[in-house]
Amino acid sequence: MAEPHVISALRLKRAEISGHIHDLEKRIARQRANLANLDATIKLFSPGANPDAIPPRRAYRRTRYFAHNELSRLTQDALRTASGPLASAEIAAAVMQANGMPADDAAFKELVVVRALTVLRRLAKRGIVAKSGASRNAQWALVHQFANMSVNNC
Repeated sequence: MAEPHVISALRLKRAEISGHIHDLEKRIARQRANLANLDATIKLFSPGANPDAIPPRRAYRRTRYFAHNELSRLTQDALRTASGPLASAEIAAAVMQANGMPADDAAFKELVVVRALTVLRRLAKRGIVAKSGASRNAQWALVHQFANMSVNNC
């Protein structure tokens, strides 16, 4: 039979998780009521509208590893100091080194690569960085660096 302190700890953990689920269910019920009120208001102003046709927007969750705009700044710093275009894995390694993060954790490095790619795509839309190549083997550089390289290669 299990030790009494093990059973006690398991009961405490179960109570904690059960309480968390209860709180989440209450929050869901509140949000469903808010959504119903919004749907009724939309129908009031636009009787022919179908609120269910409005696609849900994914909630933004900020990462705890980087402060506000820190990843964007570190990504651009890595590209500024590079002698040429960098792959996303090289950018992630430079970001991790600049932030004092462990470089030997492959799973964590993959997480930083994915987040760096998101930042790079956003910067590309704004015209700050440019991409050459396709997929994860793409090379990234600041736009003015690409312009300087094409002038120097002519």
